[in-house]
Amino acid sequence: MSKLVALTGTTGAMGGEVLLSLLKSPLDLRVRCIIFDKEKTIPSFVKKTLKNYEGRVEAFKGDISRYNDCVKLIEGADYVVNCASLIPPKSDHDPDGTYKSNYVGTKNIVDAILADKRNKEIKLIHIATVALYGNRAYPHMWGRVGDPIISSDYDNYSRHKLKAEKYVLESGLDYFVSLRQTAVWHKYLVKNNMKDGLMFHTTWNCALEWVTDVDSGILIKNIIERNEEGKLTDFWNRIYNVGGGEECRRTGFETFEECFSLMGKGAKKFFKPNWNISRNFHGVWFYDSQELEDKLGFRTETGKEFWGRMSKKYSYFKFGKILPASLISSLAIKRLFKNTNAPMYWLKHDKEGRVKAFFGGREKYAQIPHKWEYYNLLCEGKLADGTEIDYAALKKEENAKPYLLDHGYDDSKPLEAITLEDLQSAAKFRSGKCLAKSYDSAHLHEKVLWKCRDGHEFALTPYTVLKGGYWCPHCCEPMPWKYGSIADIPFYKQVYFDSHDLSDINEVYPLSEHEEDFIKK
Repeated sequence: MSKLVALTGTTGAMGGEVLLSLLKSPLDLRVRCIIFDKEKTIPSFVKKTLKNYEGRVEAFKGDISRYNDCVKLIEGADYVVNCASLIPPKSDHDPDGTYKSNYVGTKNIVDAILADKRNKEIKLIHIATVALYGNRAYPHMWGRVGDPIISSDYDNYSRHKLKAEKYVLESGLDYFVSLRQTAVWHKYLVKNNMKDGLMFHTTWNCALEWVTDVDSGILIKNIIERNEEGKLTDFWNRIYNVGGGEECRRTGFETFEECFSLMGKGAKKFFKPNWNISRNFHGVWFYDSQELEDKLGFRTETGKEFWGRMSKKYSYFKFGKILPASLISSLAIKRLFKNTNAPMYWLKHDKEGRVKAFFGGREKYAQIPHKWEYYNLLCEGKLADGTEIDYAALKKEENAKPYLLDHGYDDSKPLEAITLEDLQSAAKFRSGKCLAKSYDSAHLHEKVLWKCRDGHEFALTPYTVLKGGYWCPHCCEPMPWKYGSIADIPFYKQVYFDSHDLSDINEVYPLSEHEEDFIKK
């Protein structure tokens, strides 16, 4: 029987691959796409796919921030795949568009499903993000579902994705899954990052577990295929971390090194260590990403294979082997210092909030070495203070347990074994209380009352708290950014001070400092 898949984000790096994978499926899948009506150009890859499969795909122009367009999109659909998202660097320059795409669009899709007469049949596949975990540094470079949700300062992308995922979790949908997508190696990666100061937002020693655009598309296809085959048990109504596994784990420096080595020279030839931020990024190695691979078998490419594909696709890697590294650095990289999203711009134009958020202040920035021989790289076996470490052992999953965060209860239990005592213990670890008088694990997705240390009472499902990593919406999603205000809560303290100190706890960062100030809901 034919199945209809409604797809958002079709023109994006992931959405385009999802479209192609779905249309390649041996199942009789039809796809209805919404293409943002303000999109200036549609990528040739997407145009080609739409043309080659025109009998099985329907595309219309619209905007998911308009509810009626979402109703049109999901009408008659069996599955809804929400890939739409305004991501960095665009999200850094368009806060209003980010709010509409990343939160309002998701809310409209959920509301449209709930209002549909077939709402108990429609299955939502929501794409969330690793950015929900915020900045992670040694020793807590390993993450998993249930870790605290902390948006990085000034990261409009993550703060609206946070609101969006929580809306999905708390919606009462009969069938949903939230996929916290890791960093994606995609065909537009180099081109997009060579246009904006975002290039300098990757910390050299951050943990990144990548996945390729192709594998992300295969993942979504496999979910639908295996569900139709009746092979997905205990899958729906959960959160999963999406990652490529050990073969795709890198640090920020290794990521740059792998790319720029295609020009015959390493990253050290093109960059200086003090050009990139030292904190307030996002990235993590996923301790639990294998769970999704075991269920769906979607991994087909490693980083080496991806960059091999890119080296054949783009001619500028060949030219890079001919031209001097200093010339490329001057013409292609240093020119981005003038971009409002670049750290050098913040330093030159006295954007002290950003200097504090991304470096810890001017004094700490001044301490960053200007030469690589004095900079300690984790991938070369050195911690920030120079202490030697076995990096190869550090990034192996079997060695990760000592580095995992505490969730405040026995999280090794299966979901059906969770008790009221577990809810109470988790709340206490968050310096609050669970106000429920009783609890049955069959009601994991039904809201109960909680109370934070400041006396706010709020209703969230046990799953959203225990496995989502969320807590008080009044205190723990602070706007403007002021996560230092919750840094003394044990749940957050264990990770916050990996990259902050006591001088940060009273900082309040404005919503915007290099664009016009804005206030959003």
